Amino acid sequence: MRAAGGRQIPWLPIGIAGGVVAVVALLAYLILQSGSGTNTNGAVKAAADESSSIPGTFVPDQGRGHLSGGYTPGRPPMPFCPGVARSASADAAPSTTPGASTTPATSTPVPSSTPTTNPTQGNSTPNGTPTVPTDCRLANPPTSGKHLNVQQNVDVGGGNLIKIPPDPDVYPPDIEIPRDAIPHIEEHAGVFVGYHCADGDDACQKMVNDLTDVINDRIDNHKNRVVMANDSDLPEGTIGMASWNRVEDFDYKDYTRDRVVTFVGTNSCRVDFEGFCK
Repeated sequence: MRAAGGRQIPWLPIGIAGGVVAVVALLAYLILQSGSGTNTNGAVKAAADESSSIPGTFVPDQGRGHLSGGYTPGRPPMPFCPGVARSASADAAPSTTPGASTTPATSTPVPSSTPTTNPTQGNSTPNGTPTVPTDCRLANPPTSGKHLNVQQNVDVGGGNLIKIPPDPDVYPPDIEIPRDAIPHIEEHAGVFVGYHCADGDDACQKMVNDLTDVINDRIDNHKNRVVMANDSDLPEGTIGMASWNRVEDFDYKDYTRDRVVTFVGTNSCRVDFEGFCK
């Protein structure tokens, strides 16, 4: 075939060039896929690390699945497992989840890998291996498990709109992150820091002001992936820090900057399933 003017169209060079482009594209795709697999494998290994040298208490993995449907303010959250410390208001929302506990505990249990029939771990299998429940939260704040899908412009009450999972930031006191969105923060390599001050507790509020400065510094100057918000699920006077499979709760009177920096600085991006920290 000839082009206008009688010139021969150079099909051979065009074909070779097209083939080169296709090969380059294929190699780029394979490299990306290889990196993604490596990243996922590394995250799985990091998530399973029960070492006491990592800040926080290890909590058994409850999975990475998604809950059905989107978030609405009236949506019942997944309940906490029996024995998990929480506020009385944490159980105010009705739940249809089987086995939900309705009696707030006063302390957070420390899950163990030892075979047990403790309800915070589920029943043992016939060979003695403990099963991990997936219908309730093993920690407060949650550290893994089914969670809400990615959503935009989610109304969390009072006309406040956020994304799920929320971007790293310090959120105003009138914005609470939905319980079932917290594991999604952690799945995206993040840390959640919650606080719950009793009404009129000025000392607690003063601590929150200092905590705010620390978290803003970790976000702005250290590029940590961390979300801080008021969290009425926590017992009053409690600070709760959580990342994937790790939790650390303490009385606000035991707050130190170093304690927060150590947890956030170590656990931000430590478990990165989806490559957010590349």
